[in-house]
Amino acid sequence: MSKGKFIVIEGGEGSGKTTIVKYAKEIATDSLITREPGGSVFAEKIRSIILSPDAKDADANTQFGLFWAARADHVKNLIAPAIVEGKNIITDRFDASSYAYQVHGQENPHLKELFMYVRKTYLNDTVPDLYIFLDVDPKIGIARRASDKGYDINHFDERTFDFHERVRTGYFEFFKAVPHVIIDANQSLEKVKKDFKKALENARIPLCP
Repeated sequence: MSKGKFIVIEGGEGSGKTTIVKYAKEIATDSLITREPGGSVFAEKIRSIILSPDAKDADANTQFGLFWAARADHVKNLIAPAIVEGKNIITDRFDASSYAYQVHGQENPHLKELFMYVRKTYLNDTVPDLYIFLDVDPKIGIARRASDKGYDINHFDERTFDFHERVRTGYFEFFKAVPHVIIDANQSLEKVKKDFKKALENARIPLCP
């Protein structure tokens, strides 16, 4: 049996990532759709801590540790076994988010070396085959998020514009070293969906007709 593919969807606040993940569930019905932080039972418990109001003032070192703890459990108990069984995985966020948000967004370049060491140790061979990045101008993304009355805002959404600019820079730096596709998320939703579907097709992920 061949191993399954491992695809990651990434994007800054207001990039339309949540909508695209829902679209992935509609067209990639044979794939296992999961999320970070979370995905596995214990990782979901850590997620509730990470996104709680109490975590707003936690420094990057603390958040870095929490995200990687959740990710380690997610990989061990859900992602790695599924891939070995031949199941394709599509996850809403993965390690690129930690690099973009904790290393760059929270301005902690000293975590870069630790990030690479932990990534190699925790993930081993379970690394994504492709990152699909929904790239949005932070000004547009923040405006979209502010106008979305149905969205539950968390403490990451409430951070400064400069923070979101640094996050975007962090993503681009991370993607220099991994296979990726960048989709212009400033476009209409229909065009973003079309580009996303094409990226999955190119990655040979089975899709509904």
